[in-house]
Amino acid sequence: VTDHGNVQAFPEIMQFLDKFYKDSDVPEEDRFKPIYGMEAYFVNDTASPVDGDFEGGFDSPTVVFDTEATGLSVANSRIIEFGAVKLIGGKIVDRFSSFVNPHMPIPGEITELTGIKDSDVAGAPGIDEVLPQFLEFSAGCLLVAHNADYDTGLVRAEAERLGIRFSAPSLDTVSLSRFLNPSLSKHKLNILAEFYSLGDFNHHRAVDDAEMLAQIYLRMIGQLRAREIGDFRQLEEELSRSSDPKKLRSYHMIILVKDQTGLKNLYRMISESYLKYYYRNPRIPKTLLDRYREGLIIGSACSAGELFSAILDNRSEDDIESIAEYYDYLEVQPAGNDGYLISGDDARLSSVEDLHNITRRIVALGEKLGKPVVATSDSHFIDPEDEIPEDTAGREQDEGRRPRHPPISEDDRGNARRVFLPGSRKGQGDRHRKHEQDRRHDRSAETYPRGQLSSAS
Repeated sequence: VTDHGNVQAFPEIMQFLDKFYKDSDVPEEDRFKPIYGMEAYFVNDTASPVDGDFEGGFDSPTVVFDTEATGLSVANSRIIEFGAVKLIGGKIVDRFSSFVNPHMPIPGEITELTGIKDSDVAGAPGIDEVLPQFLEFSAGCLLVAHNADYDTGLVRAEAERLGIRFSAPSLDTVSLSRFLNPSLSKHKLNILAEFYSLGDFNHHRAVDDAEMLAQIYLRMIGQLRAREIGDFRQLEEELSRSSDPKKLRSYHMIILVKDQTGLKNLYRMISESYLKYYYRNPRIPKTLLDRYREGLIIGSACSAGELFSAILDNRSEDDIESIAEYYDYLEVQPAGNDGYLISGDDARLSSVEDLHNITRRIVALGEKLGKPVVATSDSHFIDPEDEIPEDTAGREQDEGRRPRHPPISEDDRGNARRVFLPGSRKGQGDRHRKHEQDRRHDRSAETYPRGQLSSAS
């Protein structure tokens, strides 16, 4: 029983079972046992400002860079321009820039955004020539980028295609700006350029964006030193102390209860998520979860979960394994749930096979790390027409980023309207129960068992 951000169904389930088994001679061990829990909105408030291993300081060799690509998907897009600026001791000492021939047409919307046309890259070297040059230029340096997960993800994907290992440490200036400039509601590159009074520039061209970002980064380092933050270790400590879970990206996470201690701890976290950390949805910071984790089982959830998102962003293998290690079990779901990643405004993959490859990777991670891998339906409603209120309420809480949940199958729909009898097939159980949500009213709807839970490992 894992509703989004609340446990309103618990009393209904408890009361129903008490009534169903009243005066029953069925032994306790043979009775239907619900697994209580919640699909939480998790935020990692302990993340380091630097992704990867980096022992240097603010004056260490640093490469501020930007890329332009054929699309938004790190897995399927191709880089069409590199721009980079090298800093040592707070001064620009070198520059790198190059067009890249992607050997595919540049989509019209990318040309409209960047001004880069097919004719601009037609005579340019391929990625097999440019990427090694960029990696040589940035060797031994900290990489700095605006929305670094995207740019480093693109570089990593191109490197993998060429059989090149890419593991450079990186820093994201979007996250750093959120810490340094909390008065800003947005932290786009052009907004920061105006905020720091750095003048106009040719936005959405890699070479110009990298030059501007270098100036912005130097201003940020000045702000840090003014606050007596002298290195990245001190920055990490200060970020941990002042981190605001309301401003961090939230991920879905499954929290299941295994005993009374866990139930009590879940209630505590829910109270704090609504009273202290509510912003669009009730958030549970990692520091809070660590404090109350006893008696709970933590699952990696769906495509809106932290693990799936890290794979989608093409984070480093070390990062992905570190994220997976935090969970007690990993979760995989039908590809049909994530069709929004293939088509529409949120498209980041090119085919169903790409989704299958992510599923295979999660299963392989579970095998490597010794984690159970659980296959779930992720059904959130029974009848197709129930998608309208379920999807509307859910998307409001998820800031518009949400998987599309299919109804359960025709056969299971009939089963869902009947109570599972004691002694039914081993391994069957209640996975999801998602009633119609309305955040303006505290009300519940009729509940039904939601799907099957089975091991895929």
